[in-house]
Amino acid sequence: MKFNISYFKLFISFVSFIVFTNSLYAQEIVMKGNPASIISSTAQIPSNAEYFYTSGFTALAIKPELKDGEYEKYGDTKTQAISVLERLKSALEAEGYSFKDVFSMHVFVAPDTKSGEFDFKGWNEAYKQYFGTEETPNKPIRATVGVATLVNPHKFIEIEVIAAKSPR
Repeated sequence: MKFNISYFKLFISFVSFIVFTNSLYAQEIVMKGNPASIISSTAQIPSNAEYFYTSGFTALAIKPELKDGEYEKYGDTKTQAISVLERLKSALEAEGYSFKDVFSMHVFVAPDTKSGEFDFKGWNEAYKQYFGTEETPNKPIRATVGVATLVNPHKFIEIEVIAAKSPR
């Protein structure tokens, strides 16, 4: 059997193409889930991605002149969630990340002291202003848990995020 260099070059080109294509695909962050859901079910992050982690952020006072314990100092769950999301957005941007890079969230919701109820609706309304939008179409995987209280009992939500970027 005679060795044909043309077939060998074609074979090497084909193998190179497959390896290159697979390595490109493996570099992407892949989020999957029900398109109708406000969150993703799974996230696949390449092993060489760059990560950014935050601790749990809580709301800043919207009326700092008020005493702790006055409801209006921090507001309701939705108001606090917007405050937290804005703080997270700033922290991400300071490190070169954005909400588009967030793939995971852990959210702790405590009962609103006025109603005694968990305001998951208010939290989700705030969330939908930042994720699953035209500006930020991604929807992170997310765990939202009801807790008895946070360290400050006048704060009703604490959020931590993990962001990742595919290598360039």
